[in-house]
Amino acid sequence: MLPGGEIMLGLPASTELNKKQGRNIPKTKFFSNIDLTGAQERLFVDELSSIKWMNKISPATMNLTISNGILELEVFYLKLKGMNVSERLLKIIDSAIVHPIIYVLDNENTSKIMISYKESSDSGKVNVKTYYSTEWVKDLPSLDFNALTTGELYQSLISQISDSRIITPNSEVSLAESVSLDIDRQKALAEIEKLEQKIKRTNQPNKKIELVHQLRELKETWGVD
Repeated sequence: MLPGGEIMLGLPASTELNKKQGRNIPKTKFFSNIDLTGAQERLFVDELSSIKWMNKISPATMNLTISNGILELEVFYLKLKGMNVSERLLKIIDSAIVHPIIYVLDNENTSKIMISYKESSDSGKVNVKTYYSTEWVKDLPSLDFNALTTGELYQSLISQISDSRIITPNSEVSLAESVSLDIDRQKALAEIEKLEQKIKRTNQPNKKIELVHQLRELKETWGVD
């Protein structure tokens, strides 16, 4: 639900800030705390109306224990000026905050949920690897927040928001490995699409045969029909 509504994403009331209204985060906070270029500052001005910190998910607010170095997770509500938001802007926010962030994006007509997979070094530097999101919908779905640890919850949320593109890690496959495989697969799918377009445009028989061979090999490698 949106600020002032009932429950955000199905989270318990114990995680809410300011009684469901959230806590405003001035956009200027990012300008003052991070060395941004003029173009990066314009992203905040052009794309965002407001940022609200809605929920804090931690052992203090839910029955969780800390794992995988994740002390807490946050829910941010972003009111958009346009129909979408650039990942460049989200990456600035994510890089400034070490905790995982669940974004609720609202463009007045529809909403969607986004989350990044990011890693942090011992020095505290954050490396955002990629983003996952739901579709734009009129009514946001609730998420399953049942987990024993913060790390397990982060993994589960990425799996849910990615529509199971990322499988829940197990003893054989870690979250980092699953995300890395998915990134490679998405690159392969993009390359497949490019090859298919090239084949349609190519009139030279020998060149077309070469491209078809490349396409077949790539599809077989990634199990694409």
